[in-house]
Amino acid sequence: MKRKKPYLQGALDSLCAVYAVVNAAKIIAETTEEDDYKLFNDILAYLQDKDILAKSLSEGITLGLLGSILKDVASQKITDRHMPFKYRPTISLDNFWSDITEFLKEKNRVVLMAINGYSWDHWSVVRDINENQIFFFDSRKLRSFLRSRCTTIKATKNRPHLLCPTHTYFLSKEGNRDE
Repeated sequence: MKRKKPYLQGALDSLCAVYAVVNAAKIIAETTEEDDYKLFNDILAYLQDKDILAKSLSEGITLGLLGSILKDVASQKITDRHMPFKYRPTISLDNFWSDITEFLKEKNRVVLMAINGYSWDHWSVVRDINENQIFFFDSRKLRSFLRSRCTTIKATKNRPHLLCPTHTYFLSKEGNRDE
């Protein structure tokens, strides 16, 4: 008889975007655990008030809804948010990688992005990047991807990790830019 495995927390819900916002605030605003729980609950209450909590739990958070959460709920912790690739869906991996590298040189900055491909349909936070690897601060214990396995255009067998430029936010606590 085949042995069954239990579901892990997060396997049946689609809250990765909510966790990504909380994790981004943790780095940017250096929040406390109490702050993190409050932000998490505030986001859930926001979704409930919009009558989309159940749908968000089962189907995930869209790009537009994520933007609303950043603006309407997390704006005290994450004051500067912009989407430098919003209208650049075909940006090369080299240019995308270079722009993220430059942005993350400053302290208390993160990149929140959608990751797709053969194994992923996920929102995550990029905490660091170097020439060969991108590092995550992630709710599903995703640690890093090798650059040689990433793409910005279309996932393939050799490059299964699709980093989505049009679904990428640069986040910090420096100003109040919202694009």
